[in-house]
Amino acid sequence: MNRKTTVRKVLGRTCSLIALGAMTVALTPTPATAGTTTKTYDFSYESGFEGWVPKTDETSGAPDCDGPHDSAIVRSAAKARTGTHSLDFKVRSPHDCGLAYVDRQFDVGTTNPVRLDLSLWLWSEDYEGGTGGLFAVLARGGADCVSDPRWNRGGGGWEGFTELGSTGHAEGPGWYNYRYRATVTPNPSGHICVSQAMKLSSTTGEDFKHYYLDDTKVTIN
Repeated sequence: MNRKTTVRKVLGRTCSLIALGAMTVALTPTPATAGTTTKTYDFSYESGFEGWVPKTDETSGAPDCDGPHDSAIVRSAAKARTGTHSLDFKVRSPHDCGLAYVDRQFDVGTTNPVRLDLSLWLWSEDYEGGTGGLFAVLARGGADCVSDPRWNRGGGGWEGFTELGSTGHAEGPGWYNYRYRATVTPNPSGHICVSQAMKLSSTTGEDFKHYYLDDTKVTIN
């Protein structure tokens, strides 16, 4: 990622990335606007998906890739940052293409624009600059959930999703924090939809790789 638009703070085996629109910027506390109500939602996946819906580009709308990747997202007790469970992104990308994501609707109680802050933790075994290509963590905030993700072949990204950073880190395997910030205009019913995603790139062989999502926090004001 471009050093001019990225600030990474590494503490042991964690790093924080904050995306604003299409940029990544340093984390700074932001006070709520006068007259607004802040709502915070925490998800540790101890009681299931907790309202998040697992999807891929193959299961939601028409497939965009040149062949199947058969990736899936399941609840797992294999790893957890806190508690005993997380969401296992079981993914591969034999055709250098693919999207795996979970999304969830939130009732924000207004049709006026709201500020969205998303924090998520992902366990990855990837090292920075690994062979075979590295996957990337994405996020999205919108009025409605994505019903048919679109792959931008020319730009190499998924339309509407913001890339937060690579799954590869110099420190190697561990839990890493990614953050996303956006201003979202709700739909006429006063709802917004938040997505946590992974962009799948080329991998060596046909084997699945496992990444674990835990301790998601959504703040809306």
